[in-house]
Amino acid sequence: MTMISIGGAIGAGLFVGSGTGIRQAGPGILVAYALTALLVVLIMRMLAEMSVARPDTGAFAVYARLAFGRWAGFVSGWMYWVGWPLGLAIDAIASGTILHGWIPAIPVWAAALLLVAAVTAVNLMSVRAYGEMEFWVVWLKVAVIVAFIGVGLAAVGGLLPGTPAPGTANLLGHGGFLPHGIAGVLLAMTGAMFSFSGSEIVAIAAGEAKDPARAIRGCTRSILWRVTVFYLGSLAVVVLLLPWDAGAVGESPFAATLTHLGLDNASTLLQIVLFAAMVSTMNSQVYASSRMLFALARDRDAPAALGRVSAASVPRNAILFSVALAVACVMLQLVHPTSAFEGLVTTAGNTLFITWLSVAGAQIVLGRRERRAGRIPAAGTGMWLFPWLSWFVVLTVGATFVSLIVMEDSRVEALSALTAAVALAGISRFLPKPGSGADLG
Repeated sequence: MTMISIGGAIGAGLFVGSGTGIRQAGPGILVAYALTALLVVLIMRMLAEMSVARPDTGAFAVYARLAFGRWAGFVSGWMYWVGWPLGLAIDAIASGTILHGWIPAIPVWAAALLLVAAVTAVNLMSVRAYGEMEFWVVWLKVAVIVAFIGVGLAAVGGLLPGTPAPGTANLLGHGGFLPHGIAGVLLAMTGAMFSFSGSEIVAIAAGEAKDPARAIRGCTRSILWRVTVFYLGSLAVVVLLLPWDAGAVGESPFAATLTHLGLDNASTLLQIVLFAAMVSTMNSQVYASSRMLFALARDRDAPAALGRVSAASVPRNAILFSVALAVACVMLQLVHPTSAFEGLVTTAGNTLFITWLSVAGAQIVLGRRERRAGRIPAAGTGMWLFPWLSWFVVLTVGATFVSLIVMEDSRVEALSALTAAVALAGISRFLPKPGSGADLG
């Protein structure tokens, strides 16, 4: 489960999507990712407390339902679900672009669909097949990121032959550390949220784990160093070594950095690893979306057919339905080949605002209930400084979302997410009475 949580959070959002964030915030991308990382650590701690007490495949959708009523679980579950097929399309387009570069005869959209079909087949086999694939590919991702940071730090220190130490020229020049002000940081946070999405898969996987408490404790304890090293460490290398406004940085920051260092062979190797990393993340996205959809169907918040499981305890219909939306998004590449990727990243990031608000709100309510009843959270899972840090998350996420609505550059996407959440709340009033369906073995 630790490898699943790492794998789900390291994909196109970091390797490719971070280029968009650098264009938006310049070196201030470090602030955007640091703030988002802090929120992720707190969100994971809140999920740990609730997941250990009530392990369930529906995770935070179930917790929102218990805290606020059925409408909240319905909204939280569907908003979280829709973000995953969008994320699947994003990684499919990014990895399809790499495959197209290797085999130009295959169009990007066709390559993306082939990869979607491959990860769908893996998920249709069994949860064990999914977990085994994640375990080995994640080790590859981690090794490459650590190597990238190591080489980058050597270059920053002037230890590589022919590469003088850049000092702070790239960090503070070219318009300063915050060339687009705080607005740029807020815009970049949306992409950062999408990049970090996937860490919370551990709360979903807990419903299928033999020892949820032990697995969740291990994952949440390691989240702080993981986000610090993998995200902040690698992005710090990029903005220290290259001007943030260089065109290549916006397109592929990691590859541009290696090319700048004269490591063309390493850049080619990086592309191979990026490809594997994004296919791995696609694997996680199919898993997470199908399990959430299964849980919604189990609670009669989605059609019953989506809650049926195969002989291998796999929610086959939920997988196919989730993949169908991803395929539709991939086909946008045919209509808008230049804007589809960034639009999907922004939209997927905005759905997470609703999810994180529901997690924080539910933890405040359920945490108070548990403590009033005299039940103390399991060791290593209780929320720090409860309820103050929980309220800090609510206020910070809420204020950031409101800021995106106010800013013209992000208003349409933010309002779209808010409108979708309100519409789902309205639909929940007409649902049949909740029931209990199948469960995953």
